[in-house]
Amino acid sequence: MKENSKTLLFILAAIACVALAYYTAPDARDPNAKGSKMGQALLESFDPRAATGIEIVEIDEENIVSKSIEVSQTEQGWLIRRPGKADYPANADNQVKNVSSILFDLRIIDQAAEGAGEHANLGVLDPSKADPSESGVGKMIALKNSSGSNLAQLIIGNEVEGLSNTHFVRKPDENEVYRVELQNAGDVTSKFIDWVEKDFLDLDKWNIKQVTFDNYEIKDGQIAPSTKQVLDYDNSEWKISGSSLAENEELDKDKLDAMKDAFDDLEIIDVEKKPDILSSSLRKGSEFVDANNIQELQNTANSLIQKGFRPVNELGPDGKPLAYPNGKPKLKVVSQKGEVLVGMKDGVEYVLRFGETYRGPEEDENSTGESRYIYAYARVNQNLLEQPVFDPVPSPLSSPPAENNSTQVPLTPDANGSKGDTGEQGKDGNPSIPSVTPPGPPPNFTPPSPPPSLTPPPPPSPESNAGGDANASAPKDNGFAKQKADREAEIARVQASNAQKQREFQEKISKAQSRANELNENLAGWYYVISNEVYQKIRLDRSDFVKAKEKEEEESPEEVQASHILISYQGADRADADITRTKEEAQAEAERIRKLIVDDGKDFAEMAKEHSDGPSSTKGGDLGKFKFEVMAKPFSEAAFTLGINEISDVVETGFGFHVIQRTE
Repeated sequence: MKENSKTLLFILAAIACVALAYYTAPDARDPNAKGSKMGQALLESFDPRAATGIEIVEIDEENIVSKSIEVSQTEQGWLIRRPGKADYPANADNQVKNVSSILFDLRIIDQAAEGAGEHANLGVLDPSKADPSESGVGKMIALKNSSGSNLAQLIIGNEVEGLSNTHFVRKPDENEVYRVELQNAGDVTSKFIDWVEKDFLDLDKWNIKQVTFDNYEIKDGQIAPSTKQVLDYDNSEWKISGSSLAENEELDKDKLDAMKDAFDDLEIIDVEKKPDILSSSLRKGSEFVDANNIQELQNTANSLIQKGFRPVNELGPDGKPLAYPNGKPKLKVVSQKGEVLVGMKDGVEYVLRFGETYRGPEEDENSTGESRYIYAYARVNQNLLEQPVFDPVPSPLSSPPAENNSTQVPLTPDANGSKGDTGEQGKDGNPSIPSVTPPGPPPNFTPPSPPPSLTPPPPPSPESNAGGDANASAPKDNGFAKQKADREAEIARVQASNAQKQREFQEKISKAQSRANELNENLAGWYYVISNEVYQKIRLDRSDFVKAKEKEEEESPEEVQASHILISYQGADRADADITRTKEEAQAEAERIRKLIVDDGKDFAEMAKEHSDGPSSTKGGDLGKFKFEVMAKPFSEAAFTLGINEISDVVETGFGFHVIQRTE
């Protein structure tokens, strides 16, 4: 074949290859050509407004299992549909809206593959069907409507190399793979904790008033007596009550503040459902286990014991187990690890009981050590509220004071018309002559019942006044009626004021009870799991928050007396010309000499005379007394911090290396 013919064939073949590449390459296609989807919406018929649920399926690469989560909107709000976590409240409103918006706006950049052969390479294998151990499995997101039907499904694959926020994606029922710009694809996960409110206690640290540590133990099926540690918090100050601190003890406020912050930041890692009888009892405001039969009780006890809790008999004042009227025992849930009570200013008290360690699929990746179960509920503690102070109620005036000379006023004339001195009879039949001066406050301040109405004495009969003065029947009261009326008005005012204080206090109790009921509605149904780091911060012993008082720093003396051994080197300040050792050699020599003094007991003065390069060597290194500013700063800093006869570490100055002994 001629050379020209060969060249022509090569040219034709090259043209054919270019043409083939052009018409088959997605990037080179005409966007308007037949079959092209560039720029089109990936999910054309998807209406995001109809989305009331979401399902996510992905592979847990660490445990090599398929994981899924489904969140649905119900009349009770967003709930998680997942084995072991069924109907747990989800925090999903914004997440579902964001995902719906992202999927609705997805636009095709180009087509990456047409057949299933590239699915594994591009990471778009269906996670609901693929082997979890297989490589190239993607993440599937499905948005659902109220009937549970799929509105939109998408498998998200690998990120396109060199293009951030650009992923390979495909629909589960199609083989075509597309490139799309997808923001924050990694934020949408099947991890339970990403879909719930982590702050399950909703506890405000600034509202904490009291923390009680009860680190009891369970012995022979009962709670062994323990000493509770009660800490009060007011105006940013911690105080211990119930037990005093020794003179050499003080509270570790840093530890207590860290505990307070931990309560505020307390977040869950996972949850597990409680038996129904536990949750129903707590929702009724009772912490006692109310089982209907032995089997139900046994199942509940097994659930508790597995997690580090157990039911024990509640004991009465006589030490005997309490029981319901039907004979069923009153069983109280307790913990193998004691409990912490967190009292709030509004009267709500959180009860936190700690169980065994937990190793589950939702273990916090950022935590160190094992996580731990926690059994939590809320109750009202009236003692946390500011108690009302009632005013003492004055005693009523039942009769005027007895007449004494000119000050005594008779109530009734006697049979002869003379003025008598008997007053109204008391309950015992004896004359009652109370003082006009109000008595002191009663023993207790509980508002008494309104006083009974006072029956006025009957008018005198004509017979009783026979032969007497006509005016004798009108006794003088010297203002008693007014005193009596004023007293009764004061009694009414005080009783009304006390009643108002009592109503306000009851309103606070009612609000606290409503808050406790609200919390228990959420807390009652679940065992929670918290990180070990948080557990260590909130479950404290006395030794954790009580420390020895720090010694007050002694005032630095104005001057000290010290001796030193100087090991100089060639080139150091004021070094003799005959000194030839290097700086490194000088330091090593100083370390050697110090060791001989400290470890071998060599006499400091003798070692100074023998080895020191300083002018004080002839005096055993004695420098006499000197003030801080006289010596080089590193030298003085060491000398002034030494105790008497204490030997310093090797200290470097511009003159060389020193070993210092404070002598006075």
